[in-house]
Amino acid sequence: MNHFDETAALLALIFVAGDDGISLTDLSDVTGFDRSAVQDLLASSEESMAADVKNPLKLVKNEETYRLITKTDFAPLLSKYYQSPIASSLSKASLEALTIIAYKQPVTRVEVDKIRGVNSSGAISRLLFRDLIQESGRKNEIGRPILYTTTDFFLDYFGLKTLGDLPELPDIQNPKDLDIEDQANLFSQRKSFEEGKNE
Repeated sequence: MNHFDETAALLALIFVAGDDGISLTDLSDVTGFDRSAVQDLLASSEESMAADVKNPLKLVKNEETYRLITKTDFAPLLSKYYQSPIASSLSKASLEALTIIAYKQPVTRVEVDKIRGVNSSGAISRLLFRDLIQESGRKNEIGRPILYTTTDFFLDYFGLKTLGDLPELPDIQNPKDLDIEDQANLFSQRKSFEEGKNE
């Protein structure tokens, strides 16, 4: 990894780890850097990022887990965005993540990633912001990853009374089992639900 800037390599790993973050041990194992070196580099980054008014992100450490989050100053702006028509429709990535969570809950981000075949941090963050999913404890395994479930608002949003009203889908252990057309049928209820309310 000599061709990478050490700090940049660490921040890249923390970024792709998403909301769950990444442990000091994992950072050291993946990069080959000493644990003390990782701590020193990230302590310096934490200070510099916090002081840089042009950087909207900050590095946070909880016990020995590191995450990148947006600074609280930007909360009103982000809230305005997620409530605007610009973000009113769910992207394909969000639909995929939401479908997996709805049918496999409680589920971790890594489990969602495994089914989709790509990182789902951004999609999960958007779904959390829109109150369609929620954190529901942690899984009892190494790293204690966050478990996600759907919310009561999810049911209201799609015009469902209970999770039992979800249409049956084939087993989604593999990405190929995720039928985008089936998702579209489910999530198109959102439009019908909204139109019905406005009549």
